[in-house]
Amino acid sequence: MAQSFDPFGLVGRAVDAARLGLDVYSWTEQQIVGALRKGLNELEPEDNDDDIVSAADASAPKSSSAKPGASDESLNSKMSDLLNRALDQNTAGSQTELYHHLLDQLVADEARIVGALSDGSVSPLVNVFDRTRKAVLENAALVGRTANVALPQMTPQYVGHLLALRLVEIGPEDSALKTEYEVLMAETIVLNAIKAASKGPLPAKVEKLTLTLSPLGRSLWAAATAEDDQDGWR
Repeated sequence: MAQSFDPFGLVGRAVDAARLGLDVYSWTEQQIVGALRKGLNELEPEDNDDDIVSAADASAPKSSSAKPGASDESLNSKMSDLLNRALDQNTAGSQTELYHHLLDQLVADEARIVGALSDGSVSPLVNVFDRTRKAVLENAALVGRTANVALPQMTPQYVGHLLALRLVEIGPEDSALKTEYEVLMAETIVLNAIKAASKGPLPAKVEKLTLTLSPLGRSLWAAATAEDDQDGWR
């Protein structure tokens, strides 16, 4: 092939310039790509740190979860104190502590009921049910009147609490208390319950029972009054 005429070597210089331009472009591209890669690499640890912090935050216990720990320590301390005190207590000491705990849970009217039954008295008690055997009134007892409580309408609640504390107990109907049952059935709270429980021709169901002091109630009363007797002799 015949070589083209180029007296001043312009073609060769143009080729060289083109090659140089390509080299510069390639170098510039490499620098830009390298800078981008470097920037991304520098950003990655920060993202990882954020991920680690986020993970740590997610796994870290909330402030509310720290409270049960303190409560557990408090419960453990209380239990330890009780067990340590039990080691130093005899039967009489434990019994006295129990009596104090029971008395701390009573109101004055409930103490009056315990006192009214302390001589072995038996008080009539009735429960009123509707036709489906749903209780409309429970633990209505004449002892509220005989004990002269300040709030006689609260007698069912008082008796229920004393039953829960095992200071009184319920027994079967006593036919010898016929007159007392009639007086109790005439109480307003009982009459209202019977009216509410009766549906048309279907009368309310009235369950007649008795209320007495339990062995625990008797021992509590005896212990409390014995202290009074001892104080009187001093």
